[in-house]
Amino acid sequence: MFLPQKKLTPVLAVVAGTLLALTACGAPSATNPGTANSGNFAGTAVTAAAGTGVASVTLSPATVTGGSSTEVTVHLTAAAPTGGASVELSNSDTSVVTTPATVKVAAGQTSGAAAASTKSVSAVTAVAISALYNDTVAGAALTIDPATGTPSFTVADQPSSLTIVQGKSGSTKVTTKITTGFDHALKLTASGIPSGVSLSFSPSTIAAPGAGTSTANVKVESSAKPGTYSIHLTATGATSRSANLSLKVPAPNPGPGATFQGCWYQQNGNKYQGAIVSVDNPGTYPFNAVLYHGTTCNPNDFADQFGFGTDLNFGGFDTIFWFTDFHDQTDTSAIWQVGSDTSACVNYTVAPDCQ
Repeated sequence: MFLPQKKLTPVLAVVAGTLLALTACGAPSATNPGTANSGNFAGTAVTAAAGTGVASVTLSPATVTGGSSTEVTVHLTAAAPTGGASVELSNSDTSVVTTPATVKVAAGQTSGAAAASTKSVSAVTAVAISALYNDTVAGAALTIDPATGTPSFTVADQPSSLTIVQGKSGSTKVTTKITTGFDHALKLTASGIPSGVSLSFSPSTIAAPGAGTSTANVKVESSAKPGTYSIHLTATGATSRSANLSLKVPAPNPGPGATFQGCWYQQNGNKYQGAIVSVDNPGTYPFNAVLYHGTTCNPNDFADQFGFGTDLNFGGFDTIFWFTDFHDQTDTSAIWQVGSDTSACVNYTVAPDCQ
C-alpha cells in the first residue's frame, strides 16, 4: 500500500442528475512500487481531499405557468465557509427565465434560495437552471406551461454537448414529455450533421402518446474535420419540437496514454464504484464515465453517468473518480474514458479496494 505524502485540492466535480465526486490526489512516494497491486502506478500515492461544492438544485415548484415564479434552492456538499458562499446561477433560456446572478449561502449553512421569474410561453418549455461553485455544477429542469393552448410536448437531450475524437463514438439520451391530452407517436430525426459524422436513434420512434426516451448514437469518422458543430434533434408528431446537440471534434493529439484501475473507493463507512486514472501525457482531456447494472457493461443496463466529455486537467499525479448513487452495490460495472483512451469493462464484483 502506498503512503500518502500530501493532499491536493479537488480537480472538478460535475453533477448531472447525480453527484459526481472527483478528487485528485497523490504524490511521489518512497514505497517500493513493486509492492503495489496491479494497476497502481510506481512513484505515486493515492489519497483523498474533500472540498465544498454544489450537491444539488431543487425547484419549488418545478412546473409553473408562464409569468409566475419559482424558488431555486442550492444545496452544498458541506457547510459554507466563513464569509458565506456566493453560488453562480444561470439558465439555458434567458428569454423565458430570469435568475439572479448569484445565490448567497450563509456561513455555516448548507443551502440558500432565490426566486426565478418566468415569462409567458406559447408552448410547454423546459429550461435548465444551473448552479456553479468551486468548479462544481448541478442543475434542475423547470417546466413552463402556457396559460392556455393545445396539448403539446417537449424534447430535451442529456448531455446536450459531446466531445468525440476522430474514430470514436458517443451518445446522448433524448427525452420527450407530453402535456395532458397529447396522444401521438413521435418520429425522431437529426439535421445539421457535419461530413464524416453519422447519427442514429435507438429507437427512432417514440410510441403514442409520445412520452419516452431514445438514445442518439453519434459516430465520428477519422475523416471528420475538427470543430464544434450544432446538430438539431427533432421529434415530430402532429407538431415538431427540437433540441440542440453541440458536438465538438477536437484536433488530433498524441492522446493522454491513460491507464485505468477499477476499484472500490471507501468513505464514511460506504464503498463506491471508482477508478484510479493515470496519464502518460499530462494535459487537458475530455472525461466520461458510465455505470451499468450487472457485470458486463451492457448498454441496455444503464445506471448512471458523469463527466459527459467535460475537459479536465490531468497532471503528474493519479486521480480517483467515483460514483455516489449506487454505493455498496457490487452487481455493477463501469467504463471509464479519458480523451481517446477507454478502459475495459470494470466488474465490481471482483474489483479491489482503491489503494
